[in-house]
Amino acid sequence: MKDKVRDTALRFLCDAERDKKFINLAIASGLAQFEDRRDKALFTLLVYGVTERSITLDYYISKFSSRPVEELERFTKYILRLGFYQLIYMQTPGHAAVNETVALARQKGERGFVNAVLRSYLRAPEVELPKKEDGLIPYLSVNYSFPEWICQSFVRDYGEEEAEKILEALCRKAPLALRVNTLRITRDELLSELKEYDARPTPFAANGIIIEGDVVPTTLPRFDDGLYMIQDEASQLAAQLLGAAPDSTACDVCAAPGSKSFAIAMDMENKGKLYSFDIHRSKLPLIEDGARRLGISILEAGIQNAKEPRAKLKRKIDYLLCDVPCSGLGVAAKKPDVRRKTEDEVEGLSDSAYTILNASVSYLREGGRLVYSTCTLRRAENEEVVTKFLCEHPEFEPEDFSFTSADGKVISSQNGMLTLLPNVTGSDGFFISRFRKTGGAK
Repeated sequence: MKDKVRDTALRFLCDAERDKKFINLAIASGLAQFEDRRDKALFTLLVYGVTERSITLDYYISKFSSRPVEELERFTKYILRLGFYQLIYMQTPGHAAVNETVALARQKGERGFVNAVLRSYLRAPEVELPKKEDGLIPYLSVNYSFPEWICQSFVRDYGEEEAEKILEALCRKAPLALRVNTLRITRDELLSELKEYDARPTPFAANGIIIEGDVVPTTLPRFDDGLYMIQDEASQLAAQLLGAAPDSTACDVCAAPGSKSFAIAMDMENKGKLYSFDIHRSKLPLIEDGARRLGISILEAGIQNAKEPRAKLKRKIDYLLCDVPCSGLGVAAKKPDVRRKTEDEVEGLSDSAYTILNASVSYLREGGRLVYSTCTLRRAENEEVVTKFLCEHPEFEPEDFSFTSADGKVISSQNGMLTLLPNVTGSDGFFISRFRKTGGAK
């Protein structure tokens, strides 16, 4: 069965790169081909691991291949990546890894080439990765397997030392985080029900739970009862920061798949009105089905371009969340295909984010609260967008805030803005900011 797992992983990886699929969304189709949980686990490890470590793997391949990596046919490239991943990161015995990988290569007539590359590595496995003194960016890129443009961006925004800590944190396996459905159960009650899973409270989010280890969320007790949802702590904090009150009116302008909307509805105690908009019709069922599972009735999902607000809601909203589409660099630990993004692909995101923010604030009534958030760490999409917005909207004032963990650790905003660094919080990398509309639009 292991041969089938590797063959399926190979085809999945090739298709995902060709079709630019999001692995976390598409992987279910691959997992459905296996019944044994061990096969599912191996498939997941290979797919996520090879995607996450592709730059490092290509560096190894380049040291032993007679052909440049960039000239390898996609199928052959991924065969070699799978082989090197098993040898380097899974510590698979050399002869086994080579034989299994060479077997995959028969399909493309590359058996001899793949065999030669892998056996060359086995004869001289002590490959020296780039060192910091030989060039910071190549060192960061190869050692942490991020494209050079991302490494340069982090160094520019955070400095050399902090940038490396961020990259290191984004290479760690992310724990499973749950958001308690406080409409049905308290956090302490759910912790008691999940005690066999070594569940613990999230450090900063008021209603979150962390579970370490390999756990399939949907197999946890009471999932089908809607007692919790899967949501990273950083995402929970964005919704918590909004502080939407019961019997108010709130709006989430870029809502899919809906977790922040659901958290807002829980904070509202399922009282009032919550509009959850998204531009993609195909994503509305995610929001609607999630709301039903969690017992949320105040949510109205709808198709809406965030750059073109609904006129009938102008100045009708008390609480507004703008969690805009972004480069997603802060969630690389969970979504390794983020590493495949090019600088050109993220070029216009800052302008798009500003356009959404600038348009959406027309929803807010005087005295209303705004939260702007992203799951990226690029200041061009975060602080720079907010700074421009505040310069052009004097009717908005920053609201500073802080979060305190049970052990007394405090993280605080400056001028209403806070970047949640994964190496500091243990969560996804996130940017959150909060503002109050104090007067009429200029």
